[in-house]
Parts: sequence; C-alpha cells; structure tokens
Amino acid sequence: MGEIRSSIEIAMEKADRLGRTTKEELETEKLSDRGRHIVARYMQGKIEGLKAGLSDISKNEMPLVLKGATEILLRNIVLPRDKDQWPGIIKALSGFAELKGSQANHIIPRIEQLLKSYEQTRDQYYEQLKMRMEDHLGGIRQAISQQYGTAIASKIDVNSLPEFQKEWSHISVEIADQFEQQLMPLKEHLKEL
Repeated sequence: MGEIRSSIEIAMEKADRLGRTTKEELETEKLSDRGRHIVARYMQGKIEGLKAGLSDISKNEMPLVLKGATEILLRNIVLPRDKDQWPGIIKALSGFAELKGSQANHIIPRIEQLLKSYEQTRDQYYEQLKMRMEDHLGGIRQAISQQYGTAIASKIDVNSLPEFQKEWSHISVEIADQFEQQLMPLKEHLKEL
C-alpha cells in the first residue's frame, strides 16, 4: 500500500528539488559573473577597453559573458543626481558603443540628450522653487529683522528650511519618475542589441 505523506513532507521535497542548482545553471551564472567582473574592472579604469577584457572569451561563452557585462553597463546609466556621476555614465555608454558598434551609436545620443534634459529640467525647477521660497521668506526675514536684528535674519538659508526640503523632495521625485519612464525603454533597446 502507498505511503501517505504530509503536505509538509511534500512541500519540503519540492523545495529540495527546486533548491538544487544544475551544473548548467552554475556554468551560466559563472560566465555572466565573468562579464560583470570585466565591466567592473573597465568602469574602475583597470582595463582600457572592453574588447581587450573580452579577448580571451570563446565564441560559445561570449553570449553569456555579454549578458553579465550588459547588466552592469545598464546599471551605470542612470539619471545623474550631480555632475560627479557623468564620468561613470559616459564610460558605460562608451562601453556599449565599443561592444555594439553602430547599432548602439543610434541610441546613445538619445540617452545623453535625455539625461542632459533631465539635469536642465531639475535645475530649472530647483531655481524656481528657490525663488518662490525666497519671496515667501522675505516677509519672515523682515519680521525677524525687526525683532532680532538684520544679522540673524540674513543668515536664514532657504535651502535649509524644512518646507523647502519637503517641497523639493516631492518635485524632484516627480521629475525623476517622468524621466525614468523615458529612460527605461532606451536602456531596454540597448539591452536587446
């Protein structure tokens, strides 16, 4: 007669089967990881070009290595929070140009333009908010000046006000969301080249 097993035993057995990684899956992950490491070295400036880093990869292994490499390059193409992020973004875009050639050269300028437009839009909204808050702060400064003196009133910085920070946080998230929605399809296109 058949053995009756509890649902826990059945679930544990399934989990055990799912938990086992096949040799093929391990090899796939190893090759993708190799691509990620090559790009990491490229991004850090430890190797001059991606093609040089990929030169010892066999033709059979190349698609899986490129999958890992593409993953890291895409992670480095982001909406820039500040000017310091541009070198990494440009390097990642250059990596795509090197790997994908003329196919990538059609999309890279569009990405660069979108990122520059994001920066300009963000800076413009920041300045507008700052001016609006300065106008609002003018009345407050006048009251503080009358009560405590102009030295204290002049030290009030709009950027440090909680109202400014809260409003800017809200606005910057909205701007980033709008531009991220435009960036994602462009990155997806690069991924599929």
